[in-house]
Amino acid sequence: MADRRLTPEQLRLVVLLAVLVVVGGIAVGRLIRQGGLAVVAGGRAGAQYEAHELPRLAEFATPEDTGAAALTSRNPFTFGVPPTPTPNLTPPPTRPPLPTREPRPTPTPRVYVGDDGNVKGPPPPFDRTYLGYFGPSHLRVAAFRRPGSVPETVEIDVGAEGEVLDDIFIIREIGHESVIIGFVGYDRREDTRVPLADD
Repeated sequence: MADRRLTPEQLRLVVLLAVLVVVGGIAVGRLIRQGGLAVVAGGRAGAQYEAHELPRLAEFATPEDTGAAALTSRNPFTFGVPPTPTPNLTPPPTRPPLPTREPRPTPTPRVYVGDDGNVKGPPPPFDRTYLGYFGPSHLRVAAFRRPGSVPETVEIDVGAEGEVLDDIFIIREIGHESVIIGFVGYDRREDTRVPLADD
């Protein structure tokens, strides 16, 4: 009778096959218990996602997804029509308006009236400084200072109301802070007020 004992190599193969069968059975059992992929007769077309009740991939397809539109929307390397650039809506800077100059009226030349009512040229300027007055109120005498005929000299003129200086200037009125001077041959409207000197 022939010896049917297994050689050590054959024994290892049998043990390995047994282990594989046990591991495969455990794996299949876990998949079934966890609601794994159930294959229905009909091959791959019959596969259903029972675990999460997900719809079939074919249900996502719409009539609009067919053709070039579907390829464009699903292909990340296909670029569609470039977007229209947004126009620059920033308004150009505006210059501030130039200041408008109001027209200035042409000054009308001063008209001087003589004591006879006729137009005359301007009277000579009063070239004296009013220093004040002395005497009683009913007989005031005004004092004036003017440059002397010699350089760096000063001359003092005095006069009461109504007197004429240099045959041109009439002392009309003497006051505490000013004196009114008139001009010979000119209307009283041309009189000028000379203030009291500060120094």
